[in-house]
Amino acid sequence: MGDRRALPLAAMNVLSLPLSLFAPLAQVEMDPMTAAIQSRGMVLFVLIALVVMSVMTWVVIGSRVLALRALRKDITVFRGQFTELLKQGDLQLAAEQLSKKYLSLPHTRLLATALKEMHILEAAGPLREEDIDTLERALRRTAEPLVDELETGLQLLATTATAAPFIGLFGTVWGIMGAFGGLADTGTILQTVAPHIAQALVATAVGLLAAIPASMAYNALSRVVRRLVTDLDGFALDLLILIRRRHLRSKD
Repeated sequence: MGDRRALPLAAMNVLSLPLSLFAPLAQVEMDPMTAAIQSRGMVLFVLIALVVMSVMTWVVIGSRVLALRALRKDITVFRGQFTELLKQGDLQLAAEQLSKKYLSLPHTRLLATALKEMHILEAAGPLREEDIDTLERALRRTAEPLVDELETGLQLLATTATAAPFIGLFGTVWGIMGAFGGLADTGTILQTVAPHIAQALVATAVGLLAAIPASMAYNALSRVVRRLVTDLDGFALDLLILIRRRHLRSKD
C-alpha cells in the first residue's frame, strides 16, 4: 500500500504547474550594439558590408528624391512655356528661348536633337515621310541615355533590397556555426554559445534594416521615374507630330 502523504504532494505539484507558467521569466539583457562591436571574423565583415550598403542607400535616397522633385517641377514649367511659345512662333524660336534656361532637362536635349536632325534632312531637300522615321530613330537614340540618367541609383537600391537580407543571414549562419564549433573545447554550453549567437543574430537584423528602406525607396522612386519616362516619350511624340504637320503644310 503506497504512502498516502505522497498523494497530496503530487496533487500540489500538478496544481502549481499552471501557476508557474505565469511566473515572471528571468530577463536576459542583450545589447545589440555591444554584440555587434564584439563580433569577430566573418560576422564582423558582414556587418561592415551591410553598414556600408545602408549608408550608400540613404545617400542615394536623399539625392534622388531631391533631384527628381526638382526635375518634375522644371519639366512642368518647361512644358507650359513650350506650349505658349509654339503659339507665338515656330519650333526653332521656342527651342532657342528654352534651351538657355533648361539646358540640363532631358526634354531640351530631345528638342535639340529633333531640330538638328531636321536641319540636316532639310539641307538635302524638302522633308519626306521617310524622314519622319529617321527623326524618330534619332529621338530614340537620344532618349536611351536620358532614361538611364533618370534611373541612376535605382539599381543600387534594388541590389540592397534583394541581397542585404541574404548577406545578413549568411553572417548569422556563419556565426552560429562558429559558436557550436567551439563546444568541443568547453563544458559550459550556454555561456559559450549565447554570446556568439547574439552577435550572429545582429547580422540578420542589420541586413533587414538595410533592405527595408531600400525596397520601399526603390518602389517609390521607380513610380516617379516611370512617370517621367512616360512624359519624355510623350514629348518626343509631340515633336514628331509638330514636324509632320509642318511637312504636310509645306508639301501642300
